[in-house]
Amino acid sequence: MVGGHRRASLWSGTAASWVDLTPAGTGGDSYATGVSGGQQVGYAEVGGQRRASLWSGTAASWVDLTPAGATSSEAWTVAGGQQVGGADVGGQRRASLWRGTAGPWVDLHPAGASDSDALGVSDGQQVGYAEVAGSPRASLWRGTAASWVDLHAHLPGEFVESVASGVWTGNGRTYV
Repeated sequence: MVGGHRRASLWSGTAASWVDLTPAGTGGDSYATGVSGGQQVGYAEVGGQRRASLWSGTAASWVDLTPAGATSSEAWTVAGGQQVGGADVGGQRRASLWRGTAGPWVDLHPAGASDSDALGVSDGQQVGYAEVAGSPRASLWRGTAASWVDLHAHLPGEFVESVASGVWTGNGRTYV
């Protein structure tokens, strides 16, 4: 904490390399939650609301990813120029995909789900969960809501909830 606020931070190997990523003039806390390829993601509190955020190593590089109409949003991870997280739109949590700007925002929320969130990204694939019939279900997307795969459906029957938080593609396979 600095001055009573949490600060999104970046280090490159030493304590002396610390960079405060908090955007100027936001007045609230900020958090960095993921880093890859020279980009950092997380959120900054602006006017009391969380705003999904993208940085490229400095506070001045801050990009507010929050889509139009969202009351709050967070970005959780970044890879390959894609950022994923969630946005609250119309009272519903919606899994979200960005490509460096607030628009065009890709709403990954599958039909029939009450809430969803994207937690991991790799090679154009996104993972997270979609809440269906009151239970979170591990989910996989390939860049669109229509591409949603309910991974939970492949688990044994005794599993009542599941969440996917990471994805990696290698050796011709996708690992979740």
